[in-house]
Amino acid sequence: MPVFFYKAKQDNAQTVSGEVTARDAEEAIDLVSQLGLLPISVEEKDAITMGVSSSRRVKPRLVYAFTRQLVSLLKSGVSLLHALEVLHRQMRDVNFGIIINDVIVNLRNGRSFSTCLQEHPRAFPDVYVALVRAGEESGRLKELLASLTVYHRKQDEISQKIRGALTYPAFMLVVGMGTVLFILSFVMPKISVLFEGMHTVLPWPTRLIMGLSHAVRVAWPVLIVGVFLGALAFRFMAQAPLLRRKVKAFLMGLPVIKDFSVKADMERFSRTLGLLLESGIPILKALEIAVPTLEHEPLRVELMVCQDRVAGGASLGECLRESVNIPDIVAQLIVVGEESGALPGSLRDIADTYEQEISEATKAATTLLEPLLILIVGLVVGFIVFAMLMPVFQMDMFAA
Repeated sequence: MPVFFYKAKQDNAQTVSGEVTARDAEEAIDLVSQLGLLPISVEEKDAITMGVSSSRRVKPRLVYAFTRQLVSLLKSGVSLLHALEVLHRQMRDVNFGIIINDVIVNLRNGRSFSTCLQEHPRAFPDVYVALVRAGEESGRLKELLASLTVYHRKQDEISQKIRGALTYPAFMLVVGMGTVLFILSFVMPKISVLFEGMHTVLPWPTRLIMGLSHAVRVAWPVLIVGVFLGALAFRFMAQAPLLRRKVKAFLMGLPVIKDFSVKADMERFSRTLGLLLESGIPILKALEIAVPTLEHEPLRVELMVCQDRVAGGASLGECLRESVNIPDIVAQLIVVGEESGALPGSLRDIADTYEQEISEATKAATTLLEPLLILIVGLVVGFIVFAMLMPVFQMDMFAA
């Protein structure tokens, strides 16, 4: 709905201004009048700028920081609306600031907090909105927002571990490629001059390295264009849903990546479902929210089938037992949790177990990748040095 700026007079003739959300200017004037004000002017906010800014995805870390600060203010006895106004004033991210401002305006117009958040799925996912709604209905908004901060922190810790495991190998790969390009571009041409006067056939490794050096020096514009086109192709692939799904399916079909993907998905699904059930959300609604968080296609399809069967009265644990891609330990623990009436606790245990496994897997991958990349870079540089020294060895042999 459009947002309107207004200027109005209070009973004491003081001029005030603000924003209201309405279908048209006439409804906006009525809303201002209902606030006990005398409208002077009502103008529609720039909808195009608003739409472009608020359509971008908000980083989860910003949402986590916002939620944590909101919980602190609510625990201090500050009202929800005033807490949002305080956070909006200190917001540095322009896009997120626009979203929070829109939430504030809608709250002033009498809408519920969860309904306001639901209009901004790029910032507040379904899990967030569902927990806020459950908090509003049960009167436990502060407690459930605090649970959300724990949930976001756990997800952020896993993302940090994965990024940390990839940072050093990526750095080593870039440094290795830069070293090879430097040798081929600047060192090899100077050494090649020494071989030009030799009236003998150079060894094939030397000819290969000299050819690569010549190609790099002559065709560097082509290399730059190739890198640019590769970046464009990667961006296109990231924006094309069908192509992105096929590439993701191929990568997740690889043994090591598949195992890691399943662990990450089961951790996220278990933690999300457990948090929703602990908040009093019915299992069907909780499954409807938790299943889309899965990225591994076979897992998501099987859980969607289980979701339909649970809607028909079946047990979630028994459905998971019949699934091919769901780990047996997950199905067993969920069955035990359903039978004992402690399903949220069982799901939390599953999530903690997989979080620990992911941590160990990333540590092991880092331990293996670091020496492997050092070995690969060393072999490449060593081959170049060996190729440059082979003609010298030949000259010594002929001299002997």
